Amino acid sequence: MRITENLLSIRTLSDIQNVLRKYSDLNSQLTSGKKVRYPSDNASVATRISNLDSRLREIERYKTNVETAQNYVNMYDTTLQEVSSIYLRIKELAVRGANDTLTNEDRVAIAEELNKINEQLVSIANTEISGNYVFGGAKNNQKVVEIDSNGDFKIKVPPQANIRHKISVGGQDIEYGKTVYDAFVTDSGASIFGVVKRLSDAIESGNNTSIQTELGNIEEIQAKTLNNLAEIGATQRVLEMTSNRMEDFKFFSTEFLSNEADADIAQVVMELAMQQNVLQAALKAAGNIIPPTLADFL
Repeated sequence: MRITENLLSIRTLSDIQNVLRKYSDLNSQLTSGKKVRYPSDNASVATRISNLDSRLREIERYKTNVETAQNYVNMYDTTLQEVSSIYLRIKELAVRGANDTLTNEDRVAIAEELNKINEQLVSIANTEISGNYVFGGAKNNQKVVEIDSNGDFKIKVPPQANIRHKISVGGQDIEYGKTVYDAFVTDSGASIFGVVKRLSDAIESGNNTSIQTELGNIEEIQAKTLNNLAEIGATQRVLEMTSNRMEDFKFFSTEFLSNEADADIAQVVMELAMQQNVLQAALKAAGNIIPPTLADFL
């Protein structure tokens, strides 16, 4: 094959362009810190980076959901601990109120304390966070319990709204919510508000038969509260393990993303210096190979 001056010039310029392109790529890596900035740089690596970015965003959403659930569960734990203590006090007052030796003044004092306790329970049942009533189930945008004009306690959450909150993390559904029916209603359907009101009336009137009936309801809801606390404790452990798992996923994904996307600066600097030497040598060689033109003398 005959090598003409024109062919030699074209190949020399092409080689210089290749060196300049490589030099530009390395310089871009040095300034951006990334090996791949566009899909055209490396389609397969760019696809993996995009997938990893999506995975990291998904993990962040999971972490946010888990943290929100943990805040709610901690609140449920604290609240039900308080409710459990209140139920214990109600039982103590019920047992005391069944004593036949009590005077009328004693009975009135116990009844008044029970009425105050009932108001406290209503306040706890209507606990809200950011405008959401935490014991409202699927109807968490309205008060859970209200007192009507007759002094009766009404649960405003319909039974069909007795749905616990849950989150989905990596395909796993975690139920964490409690409703008014979990914390303030017995399995037989008696609300603690009605129980305490009837108990107050029974103690004030000295009706020991009614006192014993309501005492049974109190013991039932006490046992139910302890079961709820046990479930909350188990949920706390599940959420903690899930949070740790998400942290591990985030760490591994971030490390993998760094290996795929981040440039090795030391290696880039070394290759950049090498390409600079190659470019200078190529330009020097081109000056010897490419013949001068008329433009060089103008």
